[in-house]
Amino acid sequence: MAETRAKTEKSSSFIDTLARNPLYVGLAIGILAALVQVLLISAGGPEAYGFCVACHTRDVVNGGVNAVAGTKLAMAAISQNAILPVLTVVGVLIGAFASAKYYTEFKIKTGGGVSYLWYLLGGLLFMIFALFMGGCPYRIGLRIGYGDVVALIGLVAIVIGVLVGIKIATAMAEREE
Repeated sequence: MAETRAKTEKSSSFIDTLARNPLYVGLAIGILAALVQVLLISAGGPEAYGFCVACHTRDVVNGGVNAVAGTKLAMAAISQNAILPVLTVVGVLIGAFASAKYYTEFKIKTGGGVSYLWYLLGGLLFMIFALFMGGCPYRIGLRIGYGDVVALIGLVAIVIGVLVGIKIATAMAEREE
């Protein structure tokens, strides 16, 4: 019995080690994303529709509004033909929550109304600009390949936004310490 427990602890620590290594996690995510991409393309989806937070969120929201209110808001062809719209965003939220709970990193941050307003405004601006740009990095790459100047400007804006976000997050983390 002790041997079985030792083997279980050893195997779980091996899996734990793999899960904490960014190389293996990245490989697993890449392989899963490639498989999902193949499945989406074989189901009739466009090539640049594998994973996009902006487009998939738009399709989930528009699909819900269409079902409840009887409207005809725009959705990607694959989401219109599917029983359910692409639910990758819901899967990401559930996966992030489960991971945070498993590694005991889940914390509910409380703040004032201003901080919630900033989060809401940031999310709205992200969605507006992502959908204006064409949605996802895959599509940006395709559009740049076709010589689209808006996509090139959007890619530069994404890089600048990430760098500014890193600076802000670093400053906030240093202030908390």
